[in-house]
Amino acid sequence: MTIATNSYDTINLDYKNAIKWIESLGVEFTSGRTQAYAKFIEHWADGYKYVSEDEGKEAFPIFTSSMFEILDFIDIYKSLRDVPVNKLSSIAEKLQKGVNGPINLIEETKNSSIARNYIFEVLVAAKSHRPDNSVETIFGSRSDTGVKIKGKKIWIECKRLASLNSLEANIRKACNQLEPNINSKISCCNRGIVAIDFTKILHPGDKLLVKKNDEELLRSTSEITNTFIRQCSNEWEKVYKNKHQRIIGTLVRYATMATSEERNLMVRVSEWGLIPKVGVKPHDEKLLRQLAKALDRK
Repeated sequence: MTIATNSYDTINLDYKNAIKWIESLGVEFTSGRTQAYAKFIEHWADGYKYVSEDEGKEAFPIFTSSMFEILDFIDIYKSLRDVPVNKLSSIAEKLQKGVNGPINLIEETKNSSIARNYIFEVLVAAKSHRPDNSVETIFGSRSDTGVKIKGKKIWIECKRLASLNSLEANIRKACNQLEPNINSKISCCNRGIVAIDFTKILHPGDKLLVKKNDEELLRSTSEITNTFIRQCSNEWEKVYKNKHQRIIGTLVRYATMATSEERNLMVRVSEWGLIPKVGVKPHDEKLLRQLAKALDRK
């Protein structure tokens, strides 16, 4: 299996289109990180051909971090660009907050993490929106985001982890945020999911996952995600036992820049996993399977 890639020229064009689309939603840009990325990719779209070895080594950390962020914004744009603008006011609000924050992820602190936290919420909303597969994002959701599957609503609270030590507290907080949304109307159709991004724990911004070829990269990414699930699922299951019974599962995400040595190429790889809560009812497991199928689409 080959990982899809694009030239720097194509990425530059896609990012410019993404920024124009974000502006069309009413988001205002200042001298924040998104503008820095625009200058960066504009330079590297052609400049990489002429850079010296020393210049390349010096630029490598910011290059890796910036490419990762650029591709996130492109993913959001490509997933949501066909949604009518009048439905995206809540997405625009999140993006307005998400374009701030430190330029390099490795410089992010607890106090400056809010921008990328909002971007994760938008990424989950974008990744989940597959109306051609009967899964639609609930824009304007009372929770961080949500999806509607054949009349049933699943509310989603999103948490980015800075360390494994914060996992239980984040799961507990997410459950507490989900419960009033699940109970807001007396309805058996409301469900809840906790979404976790554990990327920063393993590859905080300027690190690369290096493997011999694309096949090994994809296998390694799956193994990393599965290992996280095996090691941590007891933590969230322990919390779920004392929380609302209609919290039915956990969505996890891992993404990183990587190198496929066989192609001598830097790529971005990501893995999403959806884990049903222990003892989930068959009809809820069916809902999760349909959502998982939508998430699996590229």
